[in-house]
Amino acid sequence: MKKLAMLFLISGLIVTLFGFTPFLFYYPFSDSPNSGPSNLWELILMISYEGKVWYLIFGIVLLSASLITKRKTHV
Repeated sequence: MKKLAMLFLISGLIVTLFGFTPFLFYYPFSDSPNSGPSNLWELILMISYEGKVWYLIFGIVLLSASLITKRKTHV
């Protein structure tokens, strides 16, 4: 159970940070409608802008699941 709680915690932190990036950084500049990201960071920003609310919700659910599983192991 402890490994499952750590998995939920780490993945929840990553997904939540992924969901927060659109609120911290601007959308990457595109030269034309068919231009893509020029590096990995721009790709991450573009993907995080597509579903920023869903990434936050899913990350918070994973973080709460880690707290619930951690609490069940201590009881």
